[in-house]
Order: sequence, then structure tokens, then C-alpha cells
Amino acid sequence: MKGKVLLIFLTLAVILLAAPYIGSVSAGKGQTKQYYEFFLQGSYGGEEDTKEWTTADGIMQIRNLHYYATYIKVTIGTTSYYPDPESYSATMDFTLDTNTETLYARIHESFSIAGGVISQQTAEVVTDYGTLFSGGGNFVGFGSEGLEGVKIQGTTAFGFKAGIGAGLDRVGTIMGWT
Repeated sequence: MKGKVLLIFLTLAVILLAAPYIGSVSAGKGQTKQYYEFFLQGSYGGEEDTKEWTTADGIMQIRNLHYYATYIKVTIGTTSYYPDPESYSATMDFTLDTNTETLYARIHESFSIAGGVISQQTAEVVTDYGTLFSGGGNFVGFGSEGLEGVKIQGTTAFGFKAGIGAGLDRVGTIMGWT
């Protein structure tokens, strides 16, 4: 009898522990995945909310550095879209370790496309920097305002040339796009 009670208890425990993961495992199932590429050109600069400081041990922090788009191209499947650069907004947070020449970047961006809004967030790393540097990482994106249910994920690359500008490129898959 004790064995049956223990078996029932363990079975219920496994079901309860697994329940939160069932939704994440099935996310995107049944949705068509399509190729997604987001290419952006523009420049960056500070505004009133941009903060910059360096710690005593050589770690530079920049918060809320703004990015201004001059050109956007979004490819979904085989169709290209050219969203209005004025619809794009982005802030970037950087941590630069001058001791190891490693830059960590987080970019929060959104833009209007096809009657809705896409918001993307990235985490990127540069292991060598100078006056011309580039890096990469991962990104996720979600649709809103008419694009609810759209999910995007993939890899990202960026490049900056001091005083000139920057380019951002995101490549991955999009789900829920009709």
C-alpha cells in the first residue's frame, strides 16, 4: 500500500512540476516559420536621459544612448518591406570593460510595419573594439498593435564607426506572420 501511495505522489509531483514548461515547449507549434531579416542604418547620439560614467576599475557604463534610423529594410519570407525610419525608436545600454576590451550591449527597439508594431530586444558582445568595431548576439521580437501573436528570434550583428554611424542586422525566423 505504501508503494502505491508513493507512486501516486511522485506521479502528481512530476505532473505539477512539468506543467509550467508545457506552454513553452509548444510555443510556435502549428505556426508557419518564415525567414526574417531586419537591416537598419543610421546614427547614434545622446539625449537628456543618456547617462555615462566610468568606475575606478575601468568599467565604462552608458545608459539610454539613442539610435536614429535613416534606412530600414525588413524581409519576411521572400517579401521585402521598407518601414518609415521615423517610426523607429531605440535605446542602447553599453558596458565597456577597458581592461579586457569587451563590450556588452543591450538594444531595445521598435518600429511600425504592416499596420502594427514590432518590438525587439538584443543582447550582444564585442570582444575587440577600436575606432571600427562589430559584434553579435541574439535577439527576440514580438508584435503588438495589430500584430499580436507575431514572434521573432534569431541572431544579431552590429557595427559602429566612431563619429560616422552604425548598422544593425538581425536574421532569424518569424512565426505568426500572415
